[in-house]
Amino acid sequence: MIDPEDYTDAHCPLERPCACGRPEHHGRHHHGERIPLPEIIAECDRLFNAEKTAELGEHLRKWREKAHELEDLEGELSILSEMMGHYRMAGDRERGIPAVRDGFALLDRLGIAGSVSAGTILLNGATALKAFGETQEALTHYAEAFRCYGAHLDPNDWRFAGLLNNMAAAYAETGEFGRAEAYYNKALAVLKACCNLMDAAVTHVNLAQLYYQENPDQTEKIAGELDKAMACFDDPAVIYDGYYAHTCRKCASAFGFFGRPEDENELNARADA
Repeated sequence: MIDPEDYTDAHCPLERPCACGRPEHHGRHHHGERIPLPEIIAECDRLFNAEKTAELGEHLRKWREKAHELEDLEGELSILSEMMGHYRMAGDRERGIPAVRDGFALLDRLGIAGSVSAGTILLNGATALKAFGETQEALTHYAEAFRCYGAHLDPNDWRFAGLLNNMAAAYAETGEFGRAEAYYNKALAVLKACCNLMDAAVTHVNLAQLYYQENPDQTEKIAGELDKAMACFDDPAVIYDGYYAHTCRKCASAFGFFGRPEDENELNARADA
């Protein structure tokens, strides 16, 4: 079945609206040479699209070392934020946990606690911690990220959707199904306001899984959420890019699990195309 953590980062590796997930740059922190972040991130996207997981990890480790040598703390924090997502998706706990710890430590060194960027990095790190089984600690950092976002962002800002989805998944894991459902529905409201069809599709699949986890006999509710997810994939407004393919691929197995092999095959075919 689909893993919510594959989608509920503050941003997917293919979605990088300007500066989201990057710490604000304050000149007082660094006056020397910096790593070329735009080029580094562009290469991350290329490797991610090509499903070259091992090469992506090597790329990130190389540039983190370079940022460390240059004492480019902001650049290093940006790379660590990318590492959190990469190691989470790769299931690499041995490298993922230290990346989270190091990233959180840099937040303090840079003095950007409470900012939107700090919230995004806390969200990325918390999502990695949850994926590695540290759910209670993750909930603490989600709450902190919520305070960061709440102090600066409009309630319908798209970044809240990722946070709400993650909080829902964490509560589902602790057995608080009612609270999880409420957070998923709040996320859907934000995604609808932002016209974000792919993340809405994922949230509907997450809800289907939640209903199954709560009670497998809720077949009507499960089917309803899967129908809504497919409607998102079929919407004329969707953009057929790498993120569409990625989302099709990862959601396909959930449809197969719930006895809808035709939808599973169709989504995999679209990803292939």
